[in-house]
Amino acid sequence: MVTYRASGQLHVTTQRESDHSTRRQQLVTAVLCAAFDPATDEAIYAVRDQVRALGVALPGRPPHRPHLTLTAARVTRGDELHRVVETVHEIVARHEPVPIVLHEVGRFGRAGVLWLGPARNHGLPALQRDAYRTMKARWSPAFGERSSPNLWVPHCTLATRIAKPRLREIEEAIAAAYTPISGWVAAVATIFVGGQGDIALAPL
Repeated sequence: MVTYRASGQLHVTTQRESDHSTRRQQLVTAVLCAAFDPATDEAIYAVRDQVRALGVALPGRPPHRPHLTLTAARVTRGDELHRVVETVHEIVARHEPVPIVLHEVGRFGRAGVLWLGPARNHGLPALQRDAYRTMKARWSPAFGERSSPNLWVPHCTLATRIAKPRLREIEEAIAAAYTPISGWVAAVATIFVGGQGDIALAPL
């Protein structure tokens, strides 16, 4: 393939370069997420509406269901993505639904993220550890060591990119009126970054 660089110089693209470019275009970040029961989803949406009422610009509904990110991998669409979905079914077969209580309102200051965090329990770390290790045996973790079990911080994102001067104020306002949400991790959803909705949903 013959193309021109920004400088105007002629450049002949080799087959190897062309194949690499095509693969990059097909790459997605597949994310495995702990998904909640419908009642818990609605309770989280209600808290999210409170965040909107405080002036944070949020769409009526986010592109993905409420969730706790477990791990992720960069894979190509098609057969490789299908293998991720098959791997998720292997993982969920080893686990039961996990009772949880989202008891904490928290923030990540650098990223301007407001979130809900679960109380400690045994089932959720076991699910995350299994998901991380099983996926890592087949694909490199997309988020690096942040998803490793010893560094993992389970959180359900309510909003991102809140300006720092307002983040603490909004966190305190939400926390002051917050009632912990009790529910279940009922499934593992597969989504991809930049997409919308689930690629697949595997019940526990």
